[in-house]
Amino acid sequence: MKHHKTRRTALLALAMAFLAVAWVWDGFIAIGRFLAGLIPWTRFKQVFVDLVDWLPTPIVLLVFLLPLAIVEPLLALATVAIAMGYVVSGCIAWILLKVFGFGLIAVVFDLTKHKILKVKWFSWCYEKVMAFNYYAHRIVAPYTHAAAALVRRWRTRAAATAGKLPGAAQLAARFAARKRAANERSPMSFRG
Repeated sequence: MKHHKTRRTALLALAMAFLAVAWVWDGFIAIGRFLAGLIPWTRFKQVFVDLVDWLPTPIVLLVFLLPLAIVEPLLALATVAIAMGYVVSGCIAWILLKVFGFGLIAVVFDLTKHKILKVKWFSWCYEKVMAFNYYAHRIVAPYTHAAAALVRRWRTRAAATAGKLPGAAQLAARFAARKRAANERSPMSFRG
């Protein structure tokens, strides 16, 4: 029985980590789309998609892996910087490169997905990842609903407590009234 509980806990932790990474992945795709909307990349995106359609599928797989070829050597440089004593700047560079690489892979995947999924083994892997994504959502859903209910209770309690306490406007009005009352009082006379 204990083995089953340990396995269930480990699977739940894995599912939560997977969903966190998937959430970050979706965020990077959204950021990439937002940036593409800000910068006149619509034409670039269309040209890139047309190029992806024109290229053979193995070359598109290489295009998909291109961000790794760019980021990984720079990560090695950041690691060398950390080893040479430049810990803070090396760590900052390492973290920024990881975020940049992850985001770039997400955007490139979004642009090349329609072509890459024609590769059988890649499509199989993608289906397995999506199946686990669905499974992870099912496992985590009861905890998500419980956490949402708890946050709703806290918000209700906080609103009730805030309703009993004077708000910032009421406190400011009281302070202003006291200030006016203090200014209207006659000054104290000093005896000399």
